[in-house]
Formats: sequence, structure tokens, C-alpha cells
Amino acid sequence: MNIDTLLRRRQSLLAAKEVSDGDGSCFPTNTLLSKSLYTYTALALLVIGPLLFIDNQQLKAALRGSADASGTSNNIVHSDGGGGESSISFLKQATPNYLIRTTPLNPAEKFSFVHISKCAGSTWIRLFMDVLKLNICPRAEAGPEHSVAYQQNYACKHANYTLISLRSPRHHVWSQFTMCRYSSWGISTTANTSFPRTGEKYKDDEVDFDSWLGHFTKDSPFYSYYRCYHPANFQSRALTSNSSYLGSDPIGFNPNVTLAMDTYNNLDFVALVEFIHESQCMLYHRLGNKAPSAAISYLSNSCHCEETKKKKKKKNEEIHVVHHNKGKRSTLRDLPPATLSKVEYLTSADMQIYTTALRNFMAEMAWLESDSALGRRVLCPIVLERWEPELAYLDGGTFNVTQLYQDAVMKQ
Repeated sequence: MNIDTLLRRRQSLLAAKEVSDGDGSCFPTNTLLSKSLYTYTALALLVIGPLLFIDNQQLKAALRGSADASGTSNNIVHSDGGGGESSISFLKQATPNYLIRTTPLNPAEKFSFVHISKCAGSTWIRLFMDVLKLNICPRAEAGPEHSVAYQQNYACKHANYTLISLRSPRHHVWSQFTMCRYSSWGISTTANTSFPRTGEKYKDDEVDFDSWLGHFTKDSPFYSYYRCYHPANFQSRALTSNSSYLGSDPIGFNPNVTLAMDTYNNLDFVALVEFIHESQCMLYHRLGNKAPSAAISYLSNSCHCEETKKKKKKKNEEIHVVHHNKGKRSTLRDLPPATLSKVEYLTSADMQIYTTALRNFMAEMAWLESDSALGRRVLCPIVLERWEPELAYLDGGTFNVTQLYQDAVMKQ
């Protein structure tokens, strides 16, 4: 049974449970179930009732466990005069992290996008500036590339929202290597270093990639990275460092995963490179009715699974930033096992963060496709088929992104 059938069956079951009475309200047909419903509803209102008096900014702050909307206190002040703090405490404990990233975003506010190298940052910044024309910081496709902390505390400290894009660690490391190896910037910055370049054939890339990885798995000094990228847990370093530039930050191979996870959990929007189109759909929906016309049009015309392959191919090609055209591969699964083991060694923290992000993203997609949001399929089977084998290396080689999505839909 495919997921679309499951979705339809779930909706049918929900509809079958309810009948409308004379005044338009809905009650379960079963009397015992009706009494239980009233009991649980009353209990729920006692707990969440005070939240009705909290404005959106206070609720957002409370969900994160951060300061209140004004930024001047760690205590939430309620207009009802009391009773709300215990409810907020309950809500923080009971609310899944992904629900924080389904709340509305005000397009009139200022956005801060943390640009991690080789995680589609240039594409997202171009999208914000040229297509959506939102107030985005920084306003440069090619950088600057700060850590989350530095950007929030200094470079973009007046922003209302912090956004980021993450990537499958295996594919992220390969992209860093090919950027250093083939882009005009990479060739220039690695000039007069021992960066491995034996040739430009398919197998040459594999040999040089393994040699490049080997340099970082040895006890070489952290600063010895060919003046290009140091691939060790690059994404986690962006989540934990206080530096303005990650390339020169001597934070080491093993950043604090707990701190990285805390930072990730407090971000307002998290895109995934592997699902960049679906990430756009989520963002545009959250921007609401006052979103730029380009976002509303994209949401209506592109965020569903009924399009032709020709249309799908053109979705992002106008905004996608391409730095070079060499070293591209449709799969990285055919790389030598010893080489892939080096990648896993260098990205142990990143894999934990990305796996968590992927699980939350699927829950977010299930919400987006539910009747609470768009009410239609957005993450299409062809996309899951593309990434299921490529992402199977996660969780010790047992990860199944299709099953993860299906489970999220059934739980929604």
C-alpha cells in the first residue's frame, strides 16, 4: 500500500468518526467516546487555556526556553495575570522540536541566514534577495560565512529569525573537496600547496579524494588544510563556534554535540540540501498570506506531486548557484569503503546532527501535507526513491528515509 493510499484512508477514517449536529459542531458517533472526548478536552483546556493569552512572539520564546519576546527577561509575562508559567513549562516538555518550525514567519521582519560552505547557502541568499526580496542578512551570495553564534551576537544581531541549510555529511565533504579542486577560487587558494591533483578523470577524483581525507585523519596540525576547507565536522563547528570564520577556527575534530544540538533546536528554519524544493515549500507556507507574490505563486504551482518531469527540472535552475561543473556524481555509494570510512570518521558529530534534522524534517513535511496546512502531497515518491539509497549510510547503514517519511505521515 503506497503512502498516498494511506493518507486517503487516514482522512476517511477521521471523517467517519464524526457527524455534524444541528448547530454545526461535531461529535463522535459513539456515546462513550463522546464522554471521553469531553473529559480530555476539559483537562486540555485547563493546561493550555492560559496560552490563548500569549502573543506569538512570547509563545515562540517559551517553546525554545529562551528569553521572552522583548529580550529583557527570562520569565514569560502573561496578560491574564498568572497561571500561565506552569502551562508553558508543560508545553516545553511536551512539544516536539519540529513544531517550533511550523509556526508562522513574518515576511516584514529581518532574516538572518547562516551560510555554511557547500550547503546551498549562496542559492538561498540569492533566493532571499532576488526572488523574495526580503530583508536578509548577510546580503552577499559568496559570504561572509559566520558561525551561528557570531552571526546572532554580532553580524546580524538585530535579525528576528535565524535560518540555516544543512547537508548529508558524506555529500557535504565531497562537495568541499571538488570545490577546492575544480572551482576557480579553489584552484587559486590551494596554489603552491600540496593539495592532491593527479588528474581530472573519474578515478583520479577518487584517488585524490582519499589522499585529501587522509591528510585530515592523520595527526596533522589543524591549520594545515591547504588554505581551503577543513572537512572535520564542518556543520557542527558552525553550530558551536564563536568565530567569524570557520576555516581558521581551531575548534578541532570533535565539537560539543550537545551544544550543537541545542543550537540546532533553537533555529527558526532548517533547510536540507537534499530536499531543497520541499524546504522552499515549507518556508513559503510559513510566510503566510503576506508572503511575496513569488512565494505564493511557487507554493501554488510547484508544491505538489502532479507536475511533469520537465517542470520539476526547471523549479530551481533559475536561482541555483553553480561554482563549477566538474567532479559531479549521481552517487557516492560506489566510492571505496576505506574512503567512506574516513568520511565517517571526520563527520561523526555532523552525522548525529543531520540524522536528527532529517527526522524532524520528515515530521515537518508530514505536518505541511496534513489538513492543518496544505492538505496535499509535497514530498514526492521520486524524490524519496532518489535519496533512499544515498542516505542509507546513516545510523550505521540502517537508515531508510522513505520509511521515516511514511512513519511521520501516520503519526501526524
